[in-house]
Parts: sequence; structure tokens; C-alpha cells
Amino acid sequence: MARPPPSTLVAVVLLLTAFLYVSHNQATTGESGRTTVHVPVPVPVPVPIPVPVPVPVHAGSSQPVGASFAGRPAFGCLPELQIEPNLTAFRSRLCTYTQVSQEWVTTYLAEMGDGPNRIHRKQWEFAVIVEALDKLNVIREGSRGLGFAVGQEPLARYFVKRGSRVTVSDMPLQNNYRGEWASTGQHAGQLENTFKPGLITLEEYTMRANFEPIDMNKIPKHLLQGEYDFIWSCGSLEHVGVGQASLQFVINSLDALKVGGVAAHTTEFLLNSRDTFESNGLNFFTEQEMRDWATVLRELGHTVIEQEFAAGTTFDIDAQGDHRTDNHIQLLDHYSKARVHTSVSLIIIKGPPTGKHVDLPPRRK
Repeated sequence: MARPPPSTLVAVVLLLTAFLYVSHNQATTGESGRTTVHVPVPVPVPVPIPVPVPVPVHAGSSQPVGASFAGRPAFGCLPELQIEPNLTAFRSRLCTYTQVSQEWVTTYLAEMGDGPNRIHRKQWEFAVIVEALDKLNVIREGSRGLGFAVGQEPLARYFVKRGSRVTVSDMPLQNNYRGEWASTGQHAGQLENTFKPGLITLEEYTMRANFEPIDMNKIPKHLLQGEYDFIWSCGSLEHVGVGQASLQFVINSLDALKVGGVAAHTTEFLLNSRDTFESNGLNFFTEQEMRDWATVLRELGHTVIEQEFAAGTTFDIDAQGDHRTDNHIQLLDHYSKARVHTSVSLIIIKGPPTGKHVDLPPRRK
């Protein structure tokens, strides 16, 4: 037998509902002569049960792709940062999931042999530094670069492959953090430690690279003679020290550059607070603080590539396991369990000497 159309079934349900309603509201007269009014009894109407839609999750992370900031209010993002980045403009910017997926990131990572490509802000840091130096045409045959706290990152090897000569450095052996970083494979004590096979040969690398131990608070004077075309640091500024030690390093290190040379840095950015954070030699920086840095640098005669503080409108990836190996863009601070941070880039072009002295602003608490 043919099944009746849905419209017929709906009509039948409505008629039954009306009949029950009328029958329950009919007034009746009892033996006492009083009139009794029957109170209507609600007739339950079936409500469709929503079917859960599975949310895709990246391997290595328990956070859904595109999980909303609003869905994690305790560990969210400041409202003013919840805007989408301009993916076509060249900016000093925050790391976001949408950027990590961009072709320029995957292309640079493939060129520097840092695979496999993960959804990870450290790989974004490598790519954004190369992008800045590439766009400003300082990675070229015969150019000179100086890297701070390079550890075993792939950047120095990549610059050598492109024809540059590099001075690579890491903290001196007596530094308090050396042991911790060495245990995680992030510290290098000599040139050979900064090399990994695959991109170029060790012989090619040693011909164009040299190593120096450098305390970033006390850069050797012979490196500050304006002889380098570019300098870089990748996730190191936050470890320089308390107060304005990080900004002071940025200013001091510019003396290593020729006029027109480029500094490319990445560091930690605090997403869910306007208050700066420092503890045990670790710093998280805020939007206002990074803007203060840019003001000081411009007053000293340098150019800061336009800053964009756009964290996107999704929470992206928050690693729940080992953030060194799992996918991750933003990280819940394991010290406080209350601060969420990501990476930010700072791109500077050195200007001619001005002779000006600028007082550094206090950190905003």
C-alpha cells in the first residue's frame, strides 16, 4: 500500500489535537447542579532530536578544527584580537591556523627540509622569518646573516643553501637554561650541533657558517660593527630576562646590521590578557607592549613593518599532549594554567644613525 504524503499525516495529527482539546474543555453539570470546567491537558508534540555532526580533529590534537574562541570562555581570546588576518599583506603578525595552511608556508618548509608539515606555530615561525627576509631581498648570494639562539633550527642551513654566509650562535655553556634546552634538542654548543643532513652537506655548511656562543644580554662588540645584511631570532626574545631586557636586546642587536639591513624576530604573544607576564626568565608580551616597542624603534629612526594583531575567529589548535611534537597554534601556559599564548613576528629595517636616546617604557602590569 502506498504511504500517505507527509502533509496528510500532519493534518491528521492537528485534527486529533483539536478533538482532545475540545473534549477536555467541555463544561459538564454534576448531580449537585454545579458546572465543572475541565482544564485542558497538554498534548505532547514530538520534537525532532538533533543528530550530532562529527567535528574533524587534526591528528595529534584533541581540539576540533575551528573550535570557536567563544566555546572556551575561560581560556579565550581578547575581543579586540578576534578578527581575521589580511592574508595577502606583508605584516608583522600573529600566528593563526589560516596562515599555517597557506601555500607560502608549506613551500618554504619544503624548501628548508623541515617536514613533515604539521599544524604547528614553530614551523610558522621558521616560514615567517624566511618570508620577511626574502621579501626584503637579503637572502642572496654573498649576503651575511647573524642568528641568535639558533639551536638546531633549519634556518641557518637554508640560508647557506641560498648562498648566504651566516654566524650562528647559542647561549654560553654557563647559562642557566642551557641544560633544559639541551635536553629537548634546542641548544647547540658548537657548529656541528646546528647541522642536520639532507639540505646541504656538512662540508658546504662549514664553508659558509661559523659558530659563536652569545649571551643575548651581552652581545660581543666585534659583532656590532654594522656588517650584517640580516639578523634573526626564533622564539628567543621571551627568555632574555626581566623588565625591558628583551626590547633592549632588539635595539642593541640592530647595531650588527648595515643601514637597510633587516631584523626578523618571533616571540611569545599573550592572547587572553592585557597584562604582561614574566616569571623565572620567561615573558609573554601583549599587543600594547608590542606597539610600545614599535614606537621606540621608530623614534630611534628604524622602520617597523606594519603590525597586525589579528588572532582569527577560531581557536585553531590547542595541543593537549607534547606541544613540541603535536599540532599546536595556541598553548595553555603550563605554569599558570590560565594564560593562552601564541607566536608573533616583529620585522625591522635598520635606519641611519640618529644619535637620539629614547627612554624605554615600563612594562605594563
